[in-house]
Amino acid sequence: MNILKTFRGLFFPATCFNCQNHLMADERIICADCNSSLNFLEDICLNCGASENKGECRICSTNTFHFDRARSVFLFTPILQKLIHEFKYHEITKIANLFGELSQTYLKKFQPFDIVDYIAPVPLHKVKKRDRGFNQSELLTGEISKNMNWEHLPNLIKRKRFTKTQTKLNKEQRRKNVSSAFKINPKFDIKGKNILLVDDVFTTGATTNSIAEVLKESQADKVYVLTIGRAL
Repeated sequence: MNILKTFRGLFFPATCFNCQNHLMADERIICADCNSSLNFLEDICLNCGASENKGECRICSTNTFHFDRARSVFLFTPILQKLIHEFKYHEITKIANLFGELSQTYLKKFQPFDIVDYIAPVPLHKVKKRDRGFNQSELLTGEISKNMNWEHLPNLIKRKRFTKTQTKLNKEQRRKNVSSAFKINPKFDIKGKNILLVDDVFTTGATTNSIAEVLKESQADKVYVLTIGRAL
């Protein structure tokens, strides 16, 4: 097996997902130069996690958030956007592993959340999941739960209806698009529990906020949000 890997490495060397340069033996997915541009997001609003907010947060002042705290591992830079696109639409398992490891490092370094009882992904509608073949957020929660030793509930949240993609919608359209779109799986008792909700990118927070609302209606104690990227 090692001989085969060596042979493939000689004739089909691995390349960086971002810049396409050949990877060195100790590099994975992206090269050291591209990796160095991925810096943990630190100068943030301590409530919603918005970047470069000091004093009163303009995002919090114009929104009513139902989650208790949101954090993102990185700012949504072009490199991260490319990685997430490959991960989201082509099921690159290696990227899921990388994001899981980076999330673990971030969580252990900054310890942004109190006790987490359950970790759950933002769900896809069954039609979209069938077409895509997987839910990228569920792959993320699987990796993070394994690394952090948290209980994984991939089926905690269900979509009640199909919603169009949020990508080209404005803030108000996003809110309306996902309003009342989610429900909690009744087989799980989350009363008094702290839930960590995971998605790939935080833009306006409409999706995670809608889910947080129904989690609180089901008497969850704290609802936290973690995403890999932060757009705002």
